[in-house]
Amino acid sequence: MDATLSARALDTLIGDWRSGGGSAYRALAERIRLLILDGRIPVDTRLPAERDLAERLGLSRTTVTAAYRELREHRLLHSVRGSGSVARLPGAPAILPAPPAADYLDFSKAALPALPWLPEVARAAVDDLPAHLGDSGFDPIGLPDLRAAIADRYTARGLPTSPEQIMVTLGAQHAISLLSRALVGRGDRALIEAPTYPHAYEALRAAGARLVTVATSSHDAGADGFGAADEASDLVRAIGHANPVAAYLMPDFQNPTGRSSAPTRASGCSTPQRAWAPS
Repeated sequence: MDATLSARALDTLIGDWRSGGGSAYRALAERIRLLILDGRIPVDTRLPAERDLAERLGLSRTTVTAAYRELREHRLLHSVRGSGSVARLPGAPAILPAPPAADYLDFSKAALPALPWLPEVARAAVDDLPAHLGDSGFDPIGLPDLRAAIADRYTARGLPTSPEQIMVTLGAQHAISLLSRALVGRGDRALIEAPTYPHAYEALRAAGARLVTVATSSHDAGADGFGAADEASDLVRAIGHANPVAAYLMPDFQNPTGRSSAPTRASGCSTPQRAWAPS
């Protein structure tokens, strides 16, 4: 069943959408468009009825109708009479069998094909399996040998690390959720980029964070990374003004923009009390 977004929930997500000039319906449509593109309104989510949203926002129904029409024209909404309007992404193809050729990139999945040496590593893991059959097979912070190997990797890269400082999680989302709950208290401010990884946004909101956003550059940064000249300054200003307890930043291969920050940008930024980035 498709998820349904209430008028109250959408009102909370869109925030202060009326700032600036221009038509109200265009401003509303643009705000909803950004929420769909950065994942805060997931694809296949049913938006509130035009009448309900108009009442919630204190607008005429004509304004909301025009905003929804604008989104439909940009293929971000699909509306069926009697069934409501559902969020879509423009150009999303139907699910088809993968083409036989390997000279393409499938952007529907944020993962590359397996490396050619994976079967060899899997066979080695099977050979090591008997050594781990004497206990439950679970370790709350990761197998000791694995934590030692990770610590050695950090040490080799210039950051002396011991196995006791390593915790192995089930994946990046597991780590983000743990850190959100450990570092952020209800009502604390947390700094994020906009747009950002939507599940990090959700994890911080679930922990009770009040989110402070800093926009990433929408321009081609070339050799200077994704940070335009004023972007690092925006980050510093946001930290100074909001005093966040944590920040979730992606300096390398930012999701969803794919951009990387130049070292000259990162070196000029002070940090909040705690900051982390996925690796």
